[in-house]
Amino acid sequence: MAATRVAVVGPRQAGKLISGLAREVKIRPAGVSKAARVIVDAVQAGHLNMEEIRQNEDLPHEFGLTDGQIANWVFLIDTLNFCFWTPDGQPKFTVNYQGKTRTGYLGMVAAVNRALGEGRPMHDPAHYSSLTLEDLKHIFRSDTPSQMPLLEKRLEVLQEVGGILKEKFEGTFECVLRKAENSAMKLVNIVTENFPCFRDTACFEGKPVAFYKRAQILAADIWVLYRGQAPGGFADIGELTMFADYRVPQVLAYLGALEYSEALYKKLKDQHMFSTGDREEIEIRGCSIEATELIVAEAQKLLKAEGGNGVPLSSVTVDYFLWLYRVKHAAELECVPYHRVRCIYY
Repeated sequence: MAATRVAVVGPRQAGKLISGLAREVKIRPAGVSKAARVIVDAVQAGHLNMEEIRQNEDLPHEFGLTDGQIANWVFLIDTLNFCFWTPDGQPKFTVNYQGKTRTGYLGMVAAVNRALGEGRPMHDPAHYSSLTLEDLKHIFRSDTPSQMPLLEKRLEVLQEVGGILKEKFEGTFECVLRKAENSAMKLVNIVTENFPCFRDTACFEGKPVAFYKRAQILAADIWVLYRGQAPGGFADIGELTMFADYRVPQVLAYLGALEYSEALYKKLKDQHMFSTGDREEIEIRGCSIEATELIVAEAQKLLKAEGGNGVPLSSVTVDYFLWLYRVKHAAELECVPYHRVRCIYY
């Protein structure tokens, strides 16, 4: 008799489930209101709009790539979009490129673009899936003594996705995108069903729950790239949640939307290394999803009451804003500890 497959609880419902049963993390209404006010003020000041989000200076336009090739580049970037944090007191992984100094995720993007400039077709799955560990060490060489974390894992995921693209999708992410039929949710489903490294799930209170951080941000990045037009028009973009990582929860805690128990706060302060699937880690990520949903709802109400300028708010646009808020206010946020995990999911 065939075993019954247990349905995975999707990110939005997972956020509700986890936040309702969380022991170490709480969502605070006052902090939700404060964050919503920050969002609304940004909208009213003209600092949160799609044109600003779409003005991504890190896209490799200078190399004459087609939109399809840039979509393949986006897939590569989001395949590698995990685990950039550095232990306190150690120099950060840093890339100086085209007169700019970048660290962490942005350093990784700069390194990929630097490799493009050096003649490597980084947008081509056939190329990046054939790279060696020595190749990666050179491509992601740092201008500090720190190496980008988990290089061996990054090599594994590049080989994995390249092989699957070749086997199932004509060797290109463009084929995946066509099969998504202009739907963000369908794209997330295709990616998580076919590419194990994007299958970001956990077990909470006996139930399988999904976060799908990288799969969802992939859909959002494609939506941004195609400026709302096919094949990345994604009328259902609002069905995505925030992208549960370690930096946006830090912002939510800074704004007071998340509150940690004394025991959890001590662990965070002591730079405790959590494992994927630890209850505290699941609670932080799940509560971040639900808190962002509440922030979006409250901000929408405020904008309606105050004569908003028609900016469509969603968890995606609010996530982009909060992530950039952390980048712009990095020094201020140093006082707020974040959870640390070494994994391929975020």
